[in-house]
Amino acid sequence: MKTQSSTDIAQGAARRNLAYLGRMRWIAVAGQLLAIWGTVMLLEVALPWRQMLPVVAFLILLNLVSAWRLRRGQTITDLSVAAELLMDVACLTLLLYLSGGATNPFVSLFILQVILAIVLLPRRHAAAILLATVAAHGWLTGNGVPMELPHLWHGDGPSFLNLHLQGMFLSFLLAAGLLTWSVTRITANLRDRDAQIQTLRQQMLEEDHLVRLGLLSSGAAHELGTPLTTLAVTLDDWQTLGAPQGAALEEKLAVMQRELSRCRQIVSEMLLSSGQERLEEAHGMRARAFLEDAIQGLRLPVRVRVDARCDPVIMADPMLEQAVRQLLDNAVEAGSRAIRITLSPDGPDQLAMVIEDDGPGFPADILADPGQPYLSSRDGVGRGLGLYLTGNVMRRLNGEMRLANLPDGAQVTLLLPILEDAT
Repeated sequence: MKTQSSTDIAQGAARRNLAYLGRMRWIAVAGQLLAIWGTVMLLEVALPWRQMLPVVAFLILLNLVSAWRLRRGQTITDLSVAAELLMDVACLTLLLYLSGGATNPFVSLFILQVILAIVLLPRRHAAAILLATVAAHGWLTGNGVPMELPHLWHGDGPSFLNLHLQGMFLSFLLAAGLLTWSVTRITANLRDRDAQIQTLRQQMLEEDHLVRLGLLSSGAAHELGTPLTTLAVTLDDWQTLGAPQGAALEEKLAVMQRELSRCRQIVSEMLLSSGQERLEEAHGMRARAFLEDAIQGLRLPVRVRVDARCDPVIMADPMLEQAVRQLLDNAVEAGSRAIRITLSPDGPDQLAMVIEDDGPGFPADILADPGQPYLSSRDGVGRGLGLYLTGNVMRRLNGEMRLANLPDGAQVTLLLPILEDAT
């Protein structure tokens, strides 16, 4: 199952809201046609219905275009929804102008457009709809084709039979019903969107934590390799040749104790780091100082040379430090005898941290898809996670990882955002 992004979730909610708006417009069109027919045929009121029908036809066309856009999967923006609401306001204004202007009891339907804009749109777009309805209502106050209504339905009778009062009541009933139907569905849709986005954020936090644990575990495995190898070689020698005696035994035991202490320290550091939040540990730091700190914690059998052609401030994230260490460990394990790290600008707001070695280079399958886990040129459980985890770290820092083979080695380029240029 494909994981949706926050943009996909928001777009899905916008499409459903536009579909609700289209259904309301169909109801409005049906109501307008029924009102025109009833006023002309039943009440025998002279209406310019020939001028009113093209306005209703335009609303029908607008709804068909909106449905076509939804069917084709076009992007729905706040501006497009605001434009449709403005066209609804314009059409309602024309229909009211042709049927009495502000004296038409259905002038209160303007409030329907305003409330929909408040629910569906951001503040500035909703304010535009409000201003448009106020301007339209104000214009209709002094303009409109007069419409003479018979005062009573049948002779004398209670005031409720006054057609203007009936129209006001029907307008209230229609607006209240449509608002109840539409706003409840739209707000439920928005709540569902917010719930989906919250779930997505939780998944991203969990994924971020898993990537962090993966980096820590992978780094710890690399660091544990040296002391465990020392212990394994010593014990193998004792099993084959026998344990030494006297001072030699004490010296060997002291070495083994130091290596065991180193193992415990590595595991303790991993457990401590796994319980800390990444953003709380991250801080701005000069790129060269960051690299020196990262290299200092390693005991590499090769020389690492840093060539700093610039020294901007970057986000010194522990996950990035662990990723750099992972890349250096991988280079050594691949057989590299020399490693060079170059810091150079890559545009005005990006740093290129280029790690080059003289090893055998990357296999073709890794170069083709460096984001695929468990691709490795070496055998062993857990191999191939380093590049995958490093790529995830770079994405979370708004950076990028690129791989390439050199004529005499491999090259990894980490593109990092710059927080502050070097002075």
